[in-house]
Amino acid sequence: MISNQKILMSIIVFLTLILSACSEEEGQSAKDIVIEDIYIEMNDGVKLASRVYRPDDNNRYPVLLARTTYYSGAFGSKEEGDYRELGIRMAEKGYVVVIQDVRGLHSSEGEWRLFKDDASDGYQTVIWLNKQTWSNGKVGVFGTSALGMTANLLATTNPPGLKAAFVQMAPSQFYEEVLAEGGIYRHELATRWMYFINSAYSIKMLQQGKIDEETYSKIVDANKEFPDLFLHTPLNSFPYLSDNTSFTSIFEHYIQDEYYDYYDIPSNFSNIKIPIYHLGGWYDTFLEGTMKNYLGLQQFGGKGAKGNQKLLMGPWTHQDFGQNGLDGDSAFFEGDEIYLITEMERWFDYWLKDIDTGVMEEDPIKYYTIGANEWRTTKVWPVADVEKVKWYFNNEKSNSATSINDSLLSNEEPLLEAKNQFRYDPKNPIITIGGRNLFSELGLGPLDQRPAEKHSLTYTSEPLTEPLEIGGTVLATLYVSSDAIDTDFTVKLTDVSPDGTSNLLNEGALRMRFREGLDREVFMEKGKMYEIEINLHVISHVFNEGHRIRVAVASSNFPRFDRNSNTGNPLGVDSEEDFVIAENAVHIGPEHLSHITLPVIKKQ
Repeated sequence: MISNQKILMSIIVFLTLILSACSEEEGQSAKDIVIEDIYIEMNDGVKLASRVYRPDDNNRYPVLLARTTYYSGAFGSKEEGDYRELGIRMAEKGYVVVIQDVRGLHSSEGEWRLFKDDASDGYQTVIWLNKQTWSNGKVGVFGTSALGMTANLLATTNPPGLKAAFVQMAPSQFYEEVLAEGGIYRHELATRWMYFINSAYSIKMLQQGKIDEETYSKIVDANKEFPDLFLHTPLNSFPYLSDNTSFTSIFEHYIQDEYYDYYDIPSNFSNIKIPIYHLGGWYDTFLEGTMKNYLGLQQFGGKGAKGNQKLLMGPWTHQDFGQNGLDGDSAFFEGDEIYLITEMERWFDYWLKDIDTGVMEEDPIKYYTIGANEWRTTKVWPVADVEKVKWYFNNEKSNSATSINDSLLSNEEPLLEAKNQFRYDPKNPIITIGGRNLFSELGLGPLDQRPAEKHSLTYTSEPLTEPLEIGGTVLATLYVSSDAIDTDFTVKLTDVSPDGTSNLLNEGALRMRFREGLDREVFMEKGKMYEIEINLHVISHVFNEGHRIRVAVASSNFPRFDRNSNTGNPLGVDSEEDFVIAENAVHIGPEHLSHITLPVIKKQ
């Protein structure tokens, strides 16, 4: 007679075998892997260095591709390279992972041209991958930031076999979101990133004899000089970048034109035919692009894309993921932690392995609400029952801010006309404190804005008697004037806690010469009043009881945005000797209702 213990052991063994077999069938079992470096040749003969992580057997697997501006590790140390941890993990679970240096950088041949070759090179790479003995003909593309940009460009080309994408924190339009938000050059993002890339590109320049060892050392060392180096003028002669054709092209095309059409994802929405998982952060430098790409493809994407998009939006900054984008975790909020490799696995297992992971049964949008500090889901964005509520600038005192004017923000329209004036001196700009920056030198995320508010106009509400939730795009409508022919206006929205801390939520800016469109310059008449609208971008936030709503207006937020010299001259040509002080003003009153519009979620 068999004992109960032996029966139990037999059942355990049997279940273990069954589970193991299921795991093998779904490609989830750990496998021995091979890491190898190869060159993939493009049609023009240029060879792109690529690192391959694959199971050590003769089977065919789905391929995951990332194309990097940073470093694949190919033909270098096997212990280095972008996505090394992810490459090993996914290869062990039944994928081939290919990380490729883009054209002209690191171990790849050719000339680097600021994403201009990435659509074509990505297409040709997928075609090549499909022909390999370890490929089953299904390809997914993924990447964060610049790697997300190369993924987006690849998706527009629809190569045979491309089935899905997982894109983190990438823009939708190059000019408006990378170079010139509101027509203002994004100094911290563009210049700082170009320096970062130039350090890598200079290695090839050294190898090709275009620069000497001394110059190479200075280029590398310059990365250590930020943020002081931001102050350099003229901008178009920035040290060690003025010989870089990708950098100098910015000043040749500082007004939006067809030069930037090569990276315009919205014009390609109907051409994209794959499901994409979009991941972003409320404090990410590319917040606007992530939301724009999700909403556009979900509604207007081609067959296979429309209705099959997914969005995850956390309270994260651009640096909360690390270079390889493996996890989301903000230092400012609790309960936001997500290990993103797991999300990637669920997405690609569903679309490349036909495994029902449940990812498409969930609401397509998952987002973190700041203030409530909790995750929520929805089928649509903005969420249902959003009311656009105007909060007006008034001239009464709020008695809450140390600022130029300390005025009141109210649901009531102002009764009297008033003009709040301030002086903007480009030599003494308001310094950036946190927010949606790319790098960390200036701080990241919801930092206290009181030091900047000392030199700003502020409009602050009374303490709220009950929570107020907003979800959607925040807009500022201002009536402004200046004695200069061109100047900037910047706006910040903050949540003021009972202890006085003014935590940043949203920010936006507009260069006045571009108020009628980013593709043309229209200069101001001195003293004339203009109505302008500034996009402060999207947010999900709860202002809790006892908190105040504050709007701060100024003419600088440097070096997040480059300083306006107030001269009307083309971008980058002015030195500090050319700078002009501007006397600027915000007008308020019954005829000039300067205000902010909040997307308030109605109570259920």
